[in-house]
Formats: sequence, C-alpha cells, structure tokens
Amino acid sequence: MDLKLKNKVVLVTGGSRGIGTAICKAFAAEGAKVGVNYRKSREEAEAVVKKIGAKQAAPIPGDLAKTGDIAPMFDTLEKAFGPVDVLVNNAAYCPSGPIESYTREEWEHTFAVNVTGAFLASQELIKRLRARKAKGKIVNIASQAAFLGSTSGHLPYDASKGALVSMTRAIAREVAKEGINVNAVAPGMVLTEMVAKIWEERKQKYLARIPLDRIGEPEEIANVTVFLASDAASYMTGATVDVSGGLLMR
Repeated sequence: MDLKLKNKVVLVTGGSRGIGTAICKAFAAEGAKVGVNYRKSREEAEAVVKKIGAKQAAPIPGDLAKTGDIAPMFDTLEKAFGPVDVLVNNAAYCPSGPIESYTREEWEHTFAVNVTGAFLASQELIKRLRARKAKGKIVNIASQAAFLGSTSGHLPYDASKGALVSMTRAIAREVAKEGINVNAVAPGMVLTEMVAKIWEERKQKYLARIPLDRIGEPEEIANVTVFLASDAASYMTGATVDVSGGLLMR
C-alpha cells in the first residue's frame, strides 16, 4: 500500500527516544522528511538522525513546556525541509507516586508538556496550514491510562492523557472541513527504557491484564501512527485508536 508520505515533512515531538524514535524511523521508511524534536538529549536526537540519514532527518530543539519554543521548532524544520505537513504530539512527562506525594508544580508541569504543549504545537501547525491553504495531519500519542488509569500510580499523567483525548476530538471537529485530520493513538504497555524496569518487576501482574499475553513494541505504535498520518486514513478524524494488546477493548 502506498501511504503517499514520500517527501512529506513531519515533526515528531519527543522523537529522540522510546516510541518517538520508532515513529521517526517509521516515517523515514515511508520516504518522509522528519524533525526529531528533543528537549535536553541532543546527542540522542543526533544519533536518531544519523541512523535515518541527514537528507531525511534533522534534530529539532524545543521544550514543549515553553511557549516561546513552539514556533522556532517549526521554523527550524521548515528551513531544513520545507513546510510541515504532519505533527505527532508524542512528548510527555510522567511523574509517579501516590496521590499525596505530588506537588502542584509537578501537576502543572505534566499538563504544560502533555496538554498545553500539544495544544500550542497543534495551533501552530494549523495556523501555518491555513496560511498556505494546505491539508495536514495531527496524531496525538495518548494512553490507555486515559481511560483505565494506572495501577502503578501516575495520576497527573493519566489525567493529562484524558485531556489529550478530549482535545483530539475538539480540534478534529473544528478543522475537519479544512482537510486537517486529527486523531490519537492509545498505547498500552510498550517496552521502552522508561518501563523496562517496572515491567521486569511486575511482568506476571501485567501479563494477566493483557489478552495478547505480551508487551507491545515501539514499532507497533509507530506503525499505527504512520497509518493515521497517511492518505490511507483520510476518512478518519477525531478517533482514538487502541493499541494495547487488548488491554483496553473499549
């Protein structure tokens, strides 16, 4: 199937590690030009770019929690490859602990990155698409925790992902007639460096909840993300696709 992503310009927030890196590689495999966004991990972002190739990828600095960083991310990517066609809101902050342990600052920072940052990046892309009267795609990386919550204690993250799902629908409804599709992916347990330790400690507990009886791979989330950003998903908008091994089944 030709996904018609060749030479499309894609910005992936939080692209320097985990699911974000898999998403960057998957888009590049379809011939897209990819902006690998990072906050601090420049070396990791450059390593991803090196694997993909400088003709197809570029490191893009920017902190989603800082309003002033949003437009420059798009400017940097446009200078490298041209106007942005696709935005993947993948960057996320995930504190952990029981409810009484969180500070207001942790709560607000989680929402600043996971919700406000995604909103501002989406707003910036839509503004630019409208200016050139172009169609585009936004894919938000949510979580099954938006619907089920976390058993290991990530309340601010869970709540922020619920907000991201609602925002996906709201933006999709507003911009649908302009040819801008907005969808989300809700991953379940995925084997990244962030969850590797807790997965090993509680593997049997988690497996008991996953009908497919295994943890997901980053590439499996990336494949669905790329599909939603392609012409093959042109009749989808406002949807949240579960990629959770059957954990969610809603």
